[in-house]
Amino acid sequence: MLEQLIQLAQGKLDGITRNIPELNDLDSKQVSDVTSQTVVNTILQLAKKGNFHSLREMLSGLDTHQNSEAVQQLEMPVTNQLQNKLNISDQSAKQLALMALPIILNMMNKKVNKAQNSGFDVNNALNSLNANGGGGMLNAVLSLFGGSSGNTRAINNILKNLIK
Repeated sequence: MLEQLIQLAQGKLDGITRNIPELNDLDSKQVSDVTSQTVVNTILQLAKKGNFHSLREMLSGLDTHQNSEAVQQLEMPVTNQLQNKLNISDQSAKQLALMALPIILNMMNKKVNKAQNSGFDVNNALNSLNANGGGGMLNAVLSLFGGSSGNTRAINNILKNLIK
């Protein structure tokens, strides 16, 4: 399921490298692949550590702007990862992160809205994880990393309903 989420994000990022001169010499597909994986993995890693703000923002259904708190919290970790993985300057990595973060967060927010309009309530699904699973959302997020949890099936169902 995580792979489907990353593939969906990759499609949304195609072409954003044109606006960053240092990235013009790099393969744009590779840049979008690395960027989408980095953003999604950073959000999930932060959630794994107990910082659910970005994950909640990604599933809020509300528009995320470049100057939002979620983007500001994610900017530095995503910038550092992009700089290391793509071997680019801090300035280019920061510019790429600030362009990619709202795209990916809003991609999921649009999916949440579409699912809710079709009758699937993401908030109820997430709340049921908390009510039924002992560790709640943390176990669900950990299950995305391959951990065993009673919530694995539930979180996969949530993501399936959003990604379809």
